Order: sequence, then structure tokens, then C-alpha cells
Amino acid sequence: MRKRAVLTIAVLTGVLSGLLTRPANGDPPAPGELPTPDHVVVAVFENHSAAQILGSGEAPYFDELAAGGARLTASYGITHPSQPNYLALFSGGIQGVTGDECYRAGFSNGPNLASELIAKGKTWASYNEGLPGQGSTSCTEGRYARKHNPWFAFSNVPTDTARTLDQFPSDYSRLPDVSFVVPDLCNSMHDCSVSTGDAWLKKTLGAYATWAKTHNSLLVVTFDEDNRNADNQIPTVLYGQPVRAGSTTGTSYTHYNLLRTLEDMSGTDHAGAAADASAVTGIWNAPGEPPPPPPSTAPVTTPGSSGTPVAPPPSTSAPTDLPAPGGAIQSGTSTPVPGTQTPPPSGAPTEPGLPETGASPLIGWLTGAAVLLLTAGILLSRKRMRSRR
Repeated sequence: MRKRAVLTIAVLTGVLSGLLTRPANGDPPAPGELPTPDHVVVAVFENHSAAQILGSGEAPYFDELAAGGARLTASYGITHPSQPNYLALFSGGIQGVTGDECYRAGFSNGPNLASELIAKGKTWASYNEGLPGQGSTSCTEGRYARKHNPWFAFSNVPTDTARTLDQFPSDYSRLPDVSFVVPDLCNSMHDCSVSTGDAWLKKTLGAYATWAKTHNSLLVVTFDEDNRNADNQIPTVLYGQPVRAGSTTGTSYTHYNLLRTLEDMSGTDHAGAAADASAVTGIWNAPGEPPPPPPSTAPVTTPGSSGTPVAPPPSTSAPTDLPAPGGAIQSGTSTPVPGTQTPPPSGAPTEPGLPETGASPLIGWLTGAAVLLLTAGILLSRKRMRSRR
């Protein structure tokens, strides 16, 4: 009987130990493991800080995506002005481009996301609002600006993979493996309001986002740079079936980390600084985990935001890539991130010790039940042993 009592205690102790160490959302991906989405769409907006978008009251659809997806709360651009940031996101470096000038198309044959995907046998395309025609290398046309389309810098990216926004398929299963969507100067929030860009995002990619939730696909929404008033901290939101709804990470990430994530998901080589960057972690669903329920549309808060509508911080200096008086676009040179605070090193937690996701209430209930069973087993064993004496 003593052996049976010991066995009962051992079994119950093992159950309790397993429950205490079980993750809240099933078995998560192993460290460094990333999902492999069927389709990834990356949309890039312009010149706003995280506080100007998430929780500002001006971008309800951005907030909806953040609530139902994941937020990178310490996401940073690389430099100023716009054009070098797009090149950094696409190729892991600025390719010697320091301003917004119109460079010679195809001047570089360096590695980049598209060339890596093509070499791997995967498909790639960009969808560019306002592009005069598929493959056009025009510098400007109306509200279209090539400076926001870095693929034209590379001779190893076929120009016909640069498509107009009208060519974005309505049958999302026909999308390339990875694609970028770039709004024009108004809808990107470069020349027009935050609410204009937010409405455009919902109208243009809202249906894809909904589809992505149930078709192992991913939407990434980010910005090139901030408004030069927030140490280049930008909003970055990820949404889709692979993403753990409502998750956040305070790890410091830049465009190079996002590029590394896209590369690792696709199994490609690594371009430029992405080779030394870490992929985004801490926000992914466990492999095979079912899609979560529809997201809450509760306001999203960011550092410095209470969750209620707030006015964007007043600008004290005019960014070189923001509209100049009269509507002209000023050119400028690439400069380090302004301000007295330097963003944390890439991949370093900005809030050490804080969990990135919450524990499931079920774990607490099961743990309590296991403790009760363990106690009951011990008492029952002692009672039986006394009755034998």
C-alpha cells in the first residue's frame, strides 16, 4: 500500500508539473522558429510616429488591426529622409542613396528581397498606386513618386514585377508569395491626413486582411520614418492567421529586422544588414493553432497615449521629405535619427522582465484542480494505510 501511495503522489506531481509549465496558447514555435505564410503583403505608409497613429483616435482601422494582430511597440526607421528607408527595408542597406533624388533605374545589382525570392523559386511583385503603367520607371506622375518604390534601383529585379495597384488580384490565392503595396503621396499620409490613409488601408486591404485570418497569410503594415519628433519610432502592425491576436513585443526592431523576418519565412538568403539582424519573435501562433475569434475594436494605446483621441505632437522642425509650403516636396540628405535618445540596439528588449503575452485562465483552473487531486490522493493513501494497521 505504501508503494501505491508513493506512485499516486508521483503521478499527480507529474501532472501538476506539466500544467505549471504548459504554455498559455499551446506549444509555441521553438526559439527562432517562424511561421511560413502562404502569402505575405507588406504595406508601407509615410512620415508618422507610432503615437500619431495607434491610439490617436485618427486611425480606427489601424487600431482594429493592432487589436486583432500584433504590435511592435519599439519599431524604428533607419534614417531620414524617406528613400533610404525604403531601400533599407528592401535590401538591408541604403545603397549609397542619402536623399530623395531620382536615381538611375537599375543602378545596383546587389542582393535584395525580390532577387532572393526569385533565386529561391518563389514569386514576388509590387503593387504601386499611381504607377503610370506596369514596369514604368518614371520618377513622378501626378501623386506617384518612384522614391517610395525601391525595387526600381535593382537590375536583378524584373521591372515587369512592378505592377499598378489596379492589378492587385481580387482572388487573393493568386497573390505572389511576397508582395509590397505602396499607396500614392496622398493615401500614404505623406500629403494627406491620417484619417485619409486609414480609410484607404481599410478599403484597399481590409478584405485581404480578413481573408488572411483563415488562409495562413500575413499582412504587415509599417512606415518608412516618423515625423522627426519621436526618435524615428514608427507604427508596425502584423495581422493574419500566423499572428497571436492581441500580442505585443517591446523588443527594439528596425527595418532590417523586418527584412530578416520576411527572408526567414521564405527560406532565402539574407541581404545586407539583415544578415546580422534577428527576426521578429514573440508574436506568433503555435503551428496548426486555429484562427482566433474576431478581434475587439477597443482603442489601442501607445507610449504617451491614454487611448483617447489626442492631437499629434506639434512639429518643431520640417522633415526634408514632408510637403513644403505650396505643396512642393523638399529634397534632403540622409541623417542619423534626430533627438537626444538613441533607440535601443536591435533585438534588445526595451522592457525587460515583462511577458509579451498573457497566460490562459484555463491554466490557473487546471493547476488548482491538480493541487486538490494531489492533496486528496495523499489523504486517501494515509487513511487506507491506517486501516490496515
